Amino acid sequence: MVASYEDRLWNQKIDTIVNKCDMISDRITEAGFQFNDVNRTLETEVEQFASLLEGRIMVVDHNYRIVKDTFGVEDNRYLMTEDVIKTMSGESIQPTTIDQQYMEAFYPVKDGSGEKINGVICVIASCQDITDMGNYMEDQRSRLSTLIIIVSVALSFGVSVFMTRKFKVLNRSVRYIAAGHTDEQIKVVGFTEMKETASAFNDILAKMQMIEDSRQEFVSNVSHELKTPITSIKVLAESLLMQPDTDASLYREFMGDIVEEIDRENKIITDLLSLVKMDKKVAKMNIEAVNINELVEGIIKRLNPIAKKRNIEIGFEPFRPVIAEIDEVKLSLAISNLVENAIKYNNDNGWVHVYLNADHKFFYVKIEDNGEGISQEHQDHIFERFYRVDKARSRETGGTGLGLAITREVALLHKGAIRVQSNPGEGTTFTMRIPLTYTS
Repeated sequence: MVASYEDRLWNQKIDTIVNKCDMISDRITEAGFQFNDVNRTLETEVEQFASLLEGRIMVVDHNYRIVKDTFGVEDNRYLMTEDVIKTMSGESIQPTTIDQQYMEAFYPVKDGSGEKINGVICVIASCQDITDMGNYMEDQRSRLSTLIIIVSVALSFGVSVFMTRKFKVLNRSVRYIAAGHTDEQIKVVGFTEMKETASAFNDILAKMQMIEDSRQEFVSNVSHELKTPITSIKVLAESLLMQPDTDASLYREFMGDIVEEIDRENKIITDLLSLVKMDKKVAKMNIEAVNINELVEGIIKRLNPIAKKRNIEIGFEPFRPVIAEIDEVKLSLAISNLVENAIKYNNDNGWVHVYLNADHKFFYVKIEDNGEGISQEHQDHIFERFYRVDKARSRETGGTGLGLAITREVALLHKGAIRVQSNPGEGTTFTMRIPLTYTS
């Protein structure tokens, strides 16, 4: 900015000299380069111009003789410098500075036609005013810069104090929650970023609370499910102890009931262990290329005797051969759970249809039955652990409420998905989508 202002002052000064020299040159030509009493006005004008510039003006005629020197020391002498000669020959000489204190310029004096150059006006003007103004502007710039730095530091300090205070409040809230008060929430205050940070913490706390509630519910369900068979076994055993003279047939009946409860307890524990093994953090996937057609056929063949007891027909319809990268043990468990559920919760003389299809990226296993179906209110919860649509019937069929939770975990471990479609009285359809190529 300072340099630009100095350039403008420099150009203004040059324009002033050029305009004034243009006026004086016409007067000099009219006076025939004569500075005497007759042309006293011209001489005065030249001297005033030199005084205005705080410098010196010399007028040189075509013979290179100095006809006027405002200092009065070079009159009638000759001036044949390179710049004067070039100007006399018609070349344009750019003004130059001398020691950053003076400016030297040369202006041609032309005849009345404006074509022939009869002389040269040599101007030496002081640049002190430009230098002083530049120094003044530089001083002002320094003061302004210092002021800006002081104000910036003050503002930065103020903003930092303000931000630090807000962060201290946030830090205290976080430490309070970290101490165990997880049921609390962080107060959303401060600027936008602080509010977003606090909201993010609250979202994390809400999710943690949901996980904690789910964990407590899971522990409660596990305790209840494991306690029920034990209670039944205890009641049966106490009944036997209280009847020492009971005949052998009753003993066998009670012992049979006890064995069934032990089997049920064992199945619950087995399913729980299976579910734990499905945890994404600890589950180990034994991936290999498997013929899915043969896998599904084997599952149906194994479960077919169970279906025949209730005269339920199982049909398998593969649309194309499917080879996929899967964990055979885990996926077999998932498909078995779906087919077995379709049999258990079906009506006598019903049917179960299993379909297998694939596209360029996924293969699809669809299990369809004509059972009683599942209402919409239950469909959102059937993949939860220990959730049962009909608890009484689930106990009769030996269900633990973990089968569909295990199936869902298997699908997720394979980067797949499972969905259900059902209407009460119209049957149920489960569709499992699994990638053909496993990606870890």
